[in-house]
Amino acid sequence: MDRDKLIGVALLGLVFLLFFTQMKKKQEQPAAPSKAAQGTVQTASAPSVGALNARPALENYSGENLTVVSNSLLSCTYDNELGDLAKVELFKSDVIKEIYDTLTKDSAEYELPIRLFSYGDLEGEKLSFNGGAGAFENTVVVTGVWNNTLLVTKTYTLSTSNYLTEVSLSLRNITGSVLPQNDLKLWLGTIDKLNEAKERPPVRSLTVSYINDSGKEKIKRFNPGKESKTLDGAITWASIGNRYFVHALAGKQQAVRLETGYRPDKKASWLSAVLTYSVPELKPGETYEWQGTLYTGPKQYERLTALDKEMVCGSDYVKIIDLGWYSIIATWMMQYGLKLTYRYVGSYGISIIILTVIIKLLLWPLTTKSTMAMKKMQKLQPEIKAIQEKYKDDPKKQQEEMMLLYRKYGYNPMGGCLPMLIQLPIFVALYQALSNAIELHKTPFLWIADLSMPDKVGAIFGFPIHPLAIAMGVGMVAQQMLTPKMGDASQQKMMYFMPIIFTVLFYNMPSGLVLYWFVNQLLTMAQTTYLQYKKD
Repeated sequence: MDRDKLIGVALLGLVFLLFFTQMKKKQEQPAAPSKAAQGTVQTASAPSVGALNARPALENYSGENLTVVSNSLLSCTYDNELGDLAKVELFKSDVIKEIYDTLTKDSAEYELPIRLFSYGDLEGEKLSFNGGAGAFENTVVVTGVWNNTLLVTKTYTLSTSNYLTEVSLSLRNITGSVLPQNDLKLWLGTIDKLNEAKERPPVRSLTVSYINDSGKEKIKRFNPGKESKTLDGAITWASIGNRYFVHALAGKQQAVRLETGYRPDKKASWLSAVLTYSVPELKPGETYEWQGTLYTGPKQYERLTALDKEMVCGSDYVKIIDLGWYSIIATWMMQYGLKLTYRYVGSYGISIIILTVIIKLLLWPLTTKSTMAMKKMQKLQPEIKAIQEKYKDDPKKQQEEMMLLYRKYGYNPMGGCLPMLIQLPIFVALYQALSNAIELHKTPFLWIADLSMPDKVGAIFGFPIHPLAIAMGVGMVAQQMLTPKMGDASQQKMMYFMPIIFTVLFYNMPSGLVLYWFVNQLLTMAQTTYLQYKKD
């Protein structure tokens, strides 16, 4: 294999390396405080999130005083003694195939959405709401006294037709003295992981929207880790999600800090967060009102897009779905490729196949150019070998003669590799689209039980059998046999390792993505066979 071809293969390998490395998200670094937050954050006396340990239960806590409100989409259970949203149950819908709990108090313990973490030096786990003040229609109201300092009232109102809950929090100074400006810390909380053996992307992820120094709204992401991280700034909304579901919280007032938390007693996949709001000075009898909106539902593109108008503030909620580097391409594939074809055929498996055919037709000229370049290179092999043998002791002269040969026959050494490199962004975008489309979750196709998971049909000595990935590997071997041969015998044998590498990489990937690659292989084989017999 000549030097230029080796460079092309190396570039191809590099891009693939970058692609798969991207799946392991980098640890987010703490951001510098924005001008909007400087001078307003006070944390010296407030408890720190950091490494979270199980907190003591309230004295005489029964855990039995619960209120349940629901609509056609979900059910929310409130613990009246804790004053918290303790359980979220999502019902079946067009994208949710099975009833799913995004939150249970047993799994989250104390990291519950909008639970009071602290106010100044007052700690939230010592606040009891003593059964609450009552409930009516879709609204729950709880009231409690916090260390004889604040009268706390929390009001939750569940939407009648959406995954939204309007929340208000009232803090009234019941002392005879002025309470100085303090930090109010509220839990964003956590979310249950999916009941699946393997998840891609990570089990939990945190997405934050904040205003930078230039006044633009920016997105920052955090992943599970073994240390707490902090983001200071004007935070408009924050969300914590698993692969297909999310809890998103926006306050009418902007938060000034977000702290991630981790659990030493849990695996590294655990992730939770606390938001800090600056509360002004409160004179005796004065009240501070916090208002916000909580979304507890699926990562469905259309619903997240609508949140820009439905949430109390903020925009770009659709970026909760992490579509990676090529989000524009991925969005097009997900919205106008996958979902649009589904409207007509009624099967996401068939939609993937149709999308594959469309992509193949669009890339046909590039694939043709690559194949014809390799075919031309195959014909030049005897002359290339002659030059290599003749000038084996003079590499510079050998390279000059090779370039003359290429010019003579109009061959571009990179002609076979560049078309493949151009196709990689499309592949990466498709990976992101198929990996994040909740529409594929629990969706069957033929023998495949779930297009978002590998198509396991059994196991041999504990090793899972995924027929589609195996068929893909066999197809790649067949494709390699049809591809014009270049280089010596040892180099040709080396190329047969590619199907093995790809089979290993794809073996535990979502079957929807493997289905795309397998169908693409069949189409490429047909195209290569056609071009092999086509006259130059």
